[in-house]
Amino acid sequence: MGIVSGRAWLSALSLAVGAAPAFARAEPAQMDPVSVRRLVDLTSTPQLLPDFNRPGAQATAELNGRLYFLATPGDGSAGPYVQDLWVTDGTPAGTRSVQEELLPSGARIDPGSLRATPHRLFFTATSAETGRELWTSDGTREGTHVTRELNPGRLDGVAFQAPVFVFGDSVLFAPAGMGETEFDLWKSDGTAEGTVPVKDIYPGLATANANGFARVGDTVFFSAETEQGFELWRTDGTEAGTALVRDIHTGVGDSLPRHLTAVGDTLYFTAEDSTHGRALWKSDGTGAGTVLVHGFKPTTTAGPSVHHLTAMGSSLLFLVTGTPEGIELWRTDGTEAGTLPVKTLPRSMLEGPPGVTLVPAGSRVFVVARGAASGDSLWVTDGTEAGTVHLSRPTAYGVESVRGFTPWEDGLAFIVTTQAGASELWRTDGTGAGTARLTWLPSGNLSALASGLVSLQGALLTTAGDPWTPRALWRMERDEAPPTFVCPATRDVPANRPEGTLTQGLAPVLTSALAATVRTTHPDSSLLPLHQPVLVTTRAEDATGRLAYCSTVMTSRDLTGPAINGCPTQLSLGTRSARGATFYYPTLNIQDESGSKVLVTYSPENGSMLPLGTTQVNMTAKDAAGNETTCAFPVTVFDGQAPTGACKVSEVRVEAEGPDGAHAYWPEPTPTDSISSKVTVTSTHASGDLFPLGLTRVQVVSTDDAGNSTSCEIQVRVRDSRPPVLTCPQDQTLTTAVMSGTRAAYPDATAADAVSGTEISYSPVVGTPLAPGLHAVQVTAIDAAGNAALCNFQVTVQYDPTSDMRQGMGCSVGSGPESAVGWAALVALAWTLSRRLKDGKPRA
Repeated sequence: MGIVSGRAWLSALSLAVGAAPAFARAEPAQMDPVSVRRLVDLTSTPQLLPDFNRPGAQATAELNGRLYFLATPGDGSAGPYVQDLWVTDGTPAGTRSVQEELLPSGARIDPGSLRATPHRLFFTATSAETGRELWTSDGTREGTHVTRELNPGRLDGVAFQAPVFVFGDSVLFAPAGMGETEFDLWKSDGTAEGTVPVKDIYPGLATANANGFARVGDTVFFSAETEQGFELWRTDGTEAGTALVRDIHTGVGDSLPRHLTAVGDTLYFTAEDSTHGRALWKSDGTGAGTVLVHGFKPTTTAGPSVHHLTAMGSSLLFLVTGTPEGIELWRTDGTEAGTLPVKTLPRSMLEGPPGVTLVPAGSRVFVVARGAASGDSLWVTDGTEAGTVHLSRPTAYGVESVRGFTPWEDGLAFIVTTQAGASELWRTDGTGAGTARLTWLPSGNLSALASGLVSLQGALLTTAGDPWTPRALWRMERDEAPPTFVCPATRDVPANRPEGTLTQGLAPVLTSALAATVRTTHPDSSLLPLHQPVLVTTRAEDATGRLAYCSTVMTSRDLTGPAINGCPTQLSLGTRSARGATFYYPTLNIQDESGSKVLVTYSPENGSMLPLGTTQVNMTAKDAAGNETTCAFPVTVFDGQAPTGACKVSEVRVEAEGPDGAHAYWPEPTPTDSISSKVTVTSTHASGDLFPLGLTRVQVVSTDDAGNSTSCEIQVRVRDSRPPVLTCPQDQTLTTAVMSGTRAAYPDATAADAVSGTEISYSPVVGTPLAPGLHAVQVTAIDAAGNAALCNFQVTVQYDPTSDMRQGMGCSVGSGPESAVGWAALVALAWTLSRRLKDGKPRA
């Protein structure tokens, strides 16, 4: 197929809903109007597409003619939030990573946070020293810094995905709500002195959660929470100029303003009051001028959903979903009478993420639906029913995906990637004459398909890989005569060998004014496998670095039976039933050169009950021509059911009978099995065995005839919890001739324990000085297990100064040393008494 002119796609789509003629193939060959150049090879993955689930998220920011964007390093295994900051001016020399050049080591920029004022770049980032804060950069290391730490230290000053909104030379942003500031709205010009609070919207330390910023003239509108709930606010960047616009849901209810969109000098948004539910509102910035535009009649319990508000000239377009019709495109001029449905769009546009996006471009709005199972779709509207049409797929084969789009040259430029992995750059202004394929893009690397599309200085940038370049950043721009291939989308080639086709002379024709170097993924003598569509990519590069690509799906055809790929040699199934197992054939890759539907039959039928043992099964694939291929293999059904656990108890506790422990008993194990008739039970111990003191784990294993086993455990705990039998002596009386008392001395207490020895202690201990009087003595006996027994007896200490004398006088008088000591003591006592008394009075 030759190069297709601007009329080619329109001849295929006819700009009518449901009309999709075949892609034109008879157009004369001509040069592509756009050339492709490689700027720089990449080891990271640039993020050129915004997060469509986050309104206001930006993937890129342009400052001083240079584009800043983030890339995920390596293979992305570190997670999507580890980003690498890049910059490009559209030239190879001006394209590089500036992460280490501008930011401290370990700093991470939040995805979607890049913003640019006329003179500075802003973003939110996290570093080990500051936590997450608002940063700014002028493109130099000296000019890259935190604007001001709202929460000094490692705690975050702004939240992840915090709103940052450009307002002239400054940005408005909201703090994290956990720092030292109580202000809910801040602004920054990039300097510490110019980073100042605007207003404490929710007084105190409560957080207003300001979000959804939209600018109308010199006023910025946003949604914020106060004691009155989430309502519409406005600001001019000053505290005095920051105020509630209107309490739409009066009282403490939330109106939850969303989808704030500027159209001229009017703000449109959706909100809820106590009467209408989610409805369309508008505001001129005053309470009186904030009014309901249109309420939508509920059709379900949740009611319709109004979203994707988009300005188109002086009108507003938006989508309404949740209705029986599916997706409805509406238009309003700001009046109730002028708010009307434009057209009902197919429900399939909401089948998958990332979903629907409305893109204003030129005088029209394009509706891009992505992620649907039936393929992505592109619509265009001028706000009228007749002018809202489906732009059919650029080819009549496969399922295409739109992997990037951006307004460009008063229209929409977009990337289409076919199901086979070929990427093409297209542009449309929504008219037949203005719709054309501009060029083929780098293709042939399925792990690095063309993704994202950004406009920079009149050129377009994307990221992609080809078979010779793992990933690179590419520039596309208007060119008078770039190299161009005459490139068919598909091509059938005859098989020249049983296994397929050996290529020979299949390279596409190159039209170029300059000599070019041509490379292909399938040079001459390469094998194209039979019946397998193969994406053959060819690349040409001229001396100026301009590149041309051609990606053609080539298929080697032959008349043979369908190919059943992955036929197993055998399969085994476990069952829990004595009847056998229900068998379902595996899903195999079946291909046929005819391209028609293949009839697959099974013997025995799919879902049959196979008995225990081995059964031979067959699946036969038959194409429209009657060619058959059979996949046969044995299926063995085995007993896959283990017996039930045999243990009826999990724990047995017994009291020690003696030093050797105790005998423990438990119920007899009785396992069951639904298939095997015999189950063998083995155990590390038997019921009635003697178990030592402490914990013993008894393992019980039940094994059926097929060798399936189940184990359980019985914990046997032998404990000594009985204290010794302690016997205290009788109460004792001690006599002393010393006034200070005497030392404690007791008869022995006795203790007996059946399991272990005991240790006896006294309190007071033997030898403790005891003064005259009555004393309680406690005796403690502790066995080896720590069990204790207590008993008490009393000791009376009597003071008798003559006790020693009487004891001496009670002895026979003699000449031995004991007699002499007794007499000496008596004489000393008499002398002492005589010294203490004189004339019957005590001496001083």
